[in-house]
Amino acid sequence: MRIIKGQLTWIDVLNPTKKDVEFIRKQHKFHPIILDELLHPSARSRVEPYDKYLFLTYHLPIYDNATKSSRRAEVDFLITKDKVITVHYEDLEPLNNFWRHLTNDPNFKDRALNENTGRLTYYIIEEVLSFAQRQLRHVEENMSGITKELFAGKEARLLERISYLKRDILDYSIISKPQEIILQSLKEVGIKFWGEPMAVYLSDLSGDHLKVMQYLDNFKEAIDALEQTNAQLLSAKTNAVMQRFTVLAFLTFPIIIFTSFFNLEAVNQFFSNPLRFISAFILVLLVTILLLALFKRKGWL
Repeated sequence: MRIIKGQLTWIDVLNPTKKDVEFIRKQHKFHPIILDELLHPSARSRVEPYDKYLFLTYHLPIYDNATKSSRRAEVDFLITKDKVITVHYEDLEPLNNFWRHLTNDPNFKDRALNENTGRLTYYIIEEVLSFAQRQLRHVEENMSGITKELFAGKEARLLERISYLKRDILDYSIISKPQEIILQSLKEVGIKFWGEPMAVYLSDLSGDHLKVMQYLDNFKEAIDALEQTNAQLLSAKTNAVMQRFTVLAFLTFPIIIFTSFFNLEAVNQFFSNPLRFISAFILVLLVTILLLALFKRKGWL
C-alpha cells in the first residue's frame, strides 16, 4: 500500500487483502458489496455514482510476450471528495510512473493533489491512457517487420506472424473499446460530482482514448492489407509450383507410353530387335526434348 498526501490523498493498493479492505472501509462508508468486490478482479468495466463517492472499474490492455497477445488488467477507483483510492491486482507500469511523478516532481504533486479529486483522477487515467498508447508500439514494430519481409519469399512464415498480430489487435480492441463508454459515463457523473469546471478535463480523457482507438483502426486496415497481399503472393507461388508439376507430368507422358509397350506381348516381339528398340527410344527422347523446348518458349517452365 502506498499513500501520498497533500490537500488531497491518493491511496494505492496492490493485491488487496482483507486487512487492506478493512483499512479502506475505515476511510469512508463504502458499500459492503463494493468492498467485497475489491478482493478480486471484476468481469466488466463500470461507473457507479453514490451519494458521497464514485466507484469506477477501468480495464487496460497489457501485452503478454508468452501468448503474443494483449490481456486485460484492471484498476478500481474509489473516489471521495478528498481521497482517491486505486486498487489493482498486479504491478502496473502507469501507476508506478504516476507514483514516481508525485514523489520526484513537487510541481506535479502540487497540481495533482490540489483543488479536487477530479483533477487527481484525471491525471491517473491520463497516465493509463498514455501507457495504452505506448502498448501499441509493439504492434507497429511487428507490422513494420512484416512489411520489410513481405517480398522476401517468406509467405508461409509471414502467414503465422500476421495471424498472431491480428489476434493481438482484436484482443486489444475487445479490451479498449468498452472504455470509451466508461469515460463518457465518467464525464456525465463527474460533472455532477465535481462541478461543471471538470467537464473540459473529462472530455480530454475521451479525446485521448479516441486517439488510441484511431491508431488501432489504422493498424487493423494495414494488417488486413498486408494479409491480402501475402495471400496473393502465396497463391501465386503455389500456382507456379503446380504449373511446373503439371508440365513435368506431361513431359513424362511419352516415356510412360513407351515403357507400357513392354507389357504387350506383340510389342515385345517388335522390340526384340535392338535396332528397333534404340530407334523407338530415340524417337521418344526427341518428342520429350521438343515438348520441353516448346514449354520453355511459351514460358511454362
